[in-house]
Amino acid sequence: MLYSQTGSATALQTDAAILFIEDLDEYLYHVDRMMYNLKRNGYFENLAGVVVGGMSDMNDNAVPFGKTAEEIIRDHFSEYNFPVCFGFPAGHLADNRTLIMGRNVKLDVSKNPSLYF
Repeated sequence: MLYSQTGSATALQTDAAILFIEDLDEYLYHVDRMMYNLKRNGYFENLAGVVVGGMSDMNDNAVPFGKTAEEIIRDHFSEYNFPVCFGFPAGHLADNRTLIMGRNVKLDVSKNPSLYF
């Protein structure tokens, strides 16, 4: 949804936000393309953090992309200085936890360093 709204009147405003991303049944090369598009449209410039939920049932081509969805996402955020949490139980998952959008929260990844970089 974020990707499809870039450049529109309904594009998400991400300044000081914690961005939640997840996807289902997507090709890995397209995850990479979507991340480039969001980056080029300034979505990552002033983020406070990122929470990555389920990247479920990802697809690859006959010639493998060479990275998992999580590795693609990690690479795109590596130049920024905000916390990124992977493996959050939300999205298209059997254990789909509720996220309250628009609430002021603090993203603390210090207690489980395996979930962030």
